[in-house]
Amino acid sequence: MAIPMPMVQDIRRLDRQGLSRAQIARRLHVDRGTVAKYADMRDCSPRPKTDRRYGSKIDPYTHLVDSWLEADRLMPRKQRHTIKRVHERLLAETDYDGEYSTTLRYVHRWREANRSGADQQGFIRLDWRAGSMQVDFGL
Repeated sequence: MAIPMPMVQDIRRLDRQGLSRAQIARRLHVDRGTVAKYADMRDCSPRPKTDRRYGSKIDPYTHLVDSWLEADRLMPRKQRHTIKRVHERLLAETDYDGEYSTTLRYVHRWREANRSGADQQGFIRLDWRAGSMQVDFGL
């Protein structure tokens, strides 16, 4: 977590005044590592976020994974691909060398983007006239 800019300025000012880093840390109630980090920094201006100019390792195989997951929609729930199974198939059937976490992230995003209408809502609103009641004993 970044600290506020006035605190960074205080760290740098106290460091220039010759206080030890431990003294600065005690005075400002921050960790000595934080003091060292900001005292040694030459440029404290915020860095702009860098564009991700490279693709994911799974990008060349997304069409294949998409086709598996689309076909799964017609299958009974217990026979659908798990993320582990998708990853294992990618490793076995292609030259994919990505990590499991990459496969996990992609499948999670795909499932979120392609949820069916029943899955999106997650509940059914029950409206009853005043004075009427519904009982469900869970049988």
